Amino acid sequence: MLKKILIIFLCFGCLVAPMSFAQNVDPSIDVAEIEKVQSERDRIFSALIDDPTNMDNLFQYANLSILIGDLEAAVGVFEQMLIYDDELPRIRLELGVLYYRLGAYTTAKVYLDSVKRYDPPPEVLENVDDFLGAITESEKPLRFSHVIGTSITRSSNGNSGLSADIINIAGYPFLVSPDTKQQPDMSRSLSYTMSVNQDLNHPRGDTARYIVSLSDTKQDEFNRFDLQTMVFSASRQFNLEPDENSRSLMSFVTNPTFVPAFNAFKVYLDGEGLLTSRKLSTTFSGILNESSSVGVEVFVDYRKFLSNPFKSGRIKGFVINNNHFIDKYGMTAQVKYGYDHHNAAIDAENYDQHIFELSANKMIENDWMISSNLGFRRKKHDSGTDVFPMRRDKVLSFQISASKPISECWISNFNYRYSKSNSTVDLFNIKNNQISMDYNHVCLGR
Repeated sequence: MLKKILIIFLCFGCLVAPMSFAQNVDPSIDVAEIEKVQSERDRIFSALIDDPTNMDNLFQYANLSILIGDLEAAVGVFEQMLIYDDELPRIRLELGVLYYRLGAYTTAKVYLDSVKRYDPPPEVLENVDDFLGAITESEKPLRFSHVIGTSITRSSNGNSGLSADIINIAGYPFLVSPDTKQQPDMSRSLSYTMSVNQDLNHPRGDTARYIVSLSDTKQDEFNRFDLQTMVFSASRQFNLEPDENSRSLMSFVTNPTFVPAFNAFKVYLDGEGLLTSRKLSTTFSGILNESSSVGVEVFVDYRKFLSNPFKSGRIKGFVINNNHFIDKYGMTAQVKYGYDHHNAAIDAENYDQHIFELSANKMIENDWMISSNLGFRRKKHDSGTDVFPMRRDKVLSFQISASKPISECWISNFNYRYSKSNSTVDLFNIKNNQISMDYNHVCLGR
């Protein structure tokens, strides 16, 4: 009797109470199936109280835990099974995979290497070697990824033209030339992005990231709008550890991070330099609860318009965003608010801008990811000019996209975007519809 009580005590140490569970990773099943799996797991938990050494029930309980993303519970059960029977190569393989998914690479290697002592079949041995190779790759201080993308886009307003027949300039009406009215066009783009993630071997798990991106867009008809861009980004993530008794800003979130970053880009229009940017930013973010997170970014951006020095200046601002997982619909939503002020060389180019965005994404059947974004921008300039009155813009935009992997290395994306600008200056009353197809190759350098 005493032995059974001891076994029950040990087993309870590796099981999770049936009333709740913790997710270490995202579940591998649909939201609608989680409740059914959890109910079955609770039933097996009850059976284990009467028979805590039942290996079939233990194995089933661990696998149900994996389905709902509770990897730590599965690890506890598998390790308990090895106490009952040390010669279980399949369980050792399962433990190696689970510790790999949890990022505990040293422990994962111990279990994976131990599988080889039991003369496993070739397919199991190949699986072990694959995970050992993945661990070796993950432990490298620098990890490179490369993406090559190509896209084709149709725009209803490929020349950024006007839809009005008459516009007002300096208080006088002028007829709009047919050449400056909106006209459709097709464009084709080619892009390359290299991302480098660096493990800084810090006790907190701090990392650094570097990105280089190049793109080239060619118009079929309006070649003067051909665009080329070069982007560079460098950032470091500090994983903070606040004092539990602290009443500081970090006390209301868990897993707080602090990310300073530098971003720079240059834009060419038809081969001629158009715009450069150098942006410094700091972002604080953390988890509010199991379904919500928050982030705050503060930035300063030095913009230089190479063809118009009067527009050049400094942009200062901030962005606040809240991400929320809506369990009922199995979707993630984000609300974002941003404010920035542009201080240029002349008052007419100075402005204050407010940005509101609401976005959502959801995974549906057949691995399709559906994403949507609704945005609104309101911009107010400080003054007018001798020709134009003080400019105020309101820009509404909507975008919806559908992405799906079409092979191990290729991802497809289909996108629709609508934008409309209403301005007190007629030249900036512009609207556009865009439909695009993108294909990205993600296996370069593997």
